[in-house]
Amino acid sequence: MKYILAALSLIISMSVFANPVPEFPFVIVTEKMEQEVKPDLAKVRFSILAYDKSSDNAMEQLTKSSAQMLEILKNNGISISNLESTQVDKSTKRARKDGAYNLDILGYEVQQGFNLRIAELTKYPKLMNQLIRLDGVQNIDAFFETTKEDEYKEKMIVDLSLKARKKADALAKAQSRKVKSVYGITTEENFGQAYATFSLEYSPQAYALAMDAGSYGMELVMAVPEFIKVGQRITAIYELK
Repeated sequence: MKYILAALSLIISMSVFANPVPEFPFVIVTEKMEQEVKPDLAKVRFSILAYDKSSDNAMEQLTKSSAQMLEILKNNGISISNLESTQVDKSTKRARKDGAYNLDILGYEVQQGFNLRIAELTKYPKLMNQLIRLDGVQNIDAFFETTKEDEYKEKMIVDLSLKARKKADALAKAQSRKVKSVYGITTEENFGQAYATFSLEYSPQAYALAMDAGSYGMELVMAVPEFIKVGQRITAIYELK
């Protein structure tokens, strides 16, 4: 009896981990598409860092730089509601020596991170030139996006679906078959995952902050990209007659 149970257990395990291959004849098609679109939103991440031998002085420097940053936003017509901040991180800097602990404190480092949304991209170049010159500002990254994501996504889904069906018909015809119906659509590249998961994928490409002194002298060039690329991929499984 125990041998029968062991055999049944092995069969069940194999059926669970095996790829769920359809029992009917099928064709699987993958189509990809990229489209260049004009960005209308920038998300800027940066942090402000201050350091001093005195903890109080370090906090005062951070507060002063933060106030100057807010003044820059105000002067450029950027609402403070578009700014999010994280909690202040504070660390103690000590002298270093191999094998030694609890060495003298050299100073204190305080840092605060910020996330800024810029919806009017015409304000972006001037704002960034002023922001990057501010004492303590570091680790600036800018990512450009489009607020028309859903519109582009819906159109690309329709176009890709038509291309996938056209390719499936051609493949079926080459094998003296015809497409009976679509069985599923997925973004997974692995066949087993493709059979089990049905979804669509959309991933706008992020662009980093561009800086180039070039022939413009002291005025850094903070250019908004002319376009960003939006990518879409679908994989469709068609049952054949």
